Amino acid sequence: MHAPRTLSLVMTVVLSMAYLYLGTRPQNPEPFRHVSDKLLHAGAYGVLAATAADAAAVMGLALAPAIGWGYAVGHGVLLELVQLHTPPRTAEGGDVLADAAGAALGAAALAVWRQRR
Repeated sequence: MHAPRTLSLVMTVVLSMAYLYLGTRPQNPEPFRHVSDKLLHAGAYGVLAATAADAAAVMGLALAPAIGWGYAVGHGVLLELVQLHTPPRTAEGGDVLADAAGAALGAAALAVWRQRR
């Protein structure tokens, strides 16, 4: 059974909003405080890229993995810019690199999964 066509799009929006909310809190929630910041970024943006790529694919857009990657990286850059003005948060280029690496893995994993279905 296939999920509704809008599920990936809704998940992309929900994740995007959640990441913006969590990224502007004074600190990460307790369960995540003891995990590498870069690992959190890579994992989170891998999931975001995969959902965005899936949303693009179900809409019939060409180059869906690239769209998912671009969306996730753009979101990561936006969040870092917001954090410039959100004390005590700070903007870090390393976070964007971790976002981009995780997004590449997430978009690639989704592309492989969709090909094998």
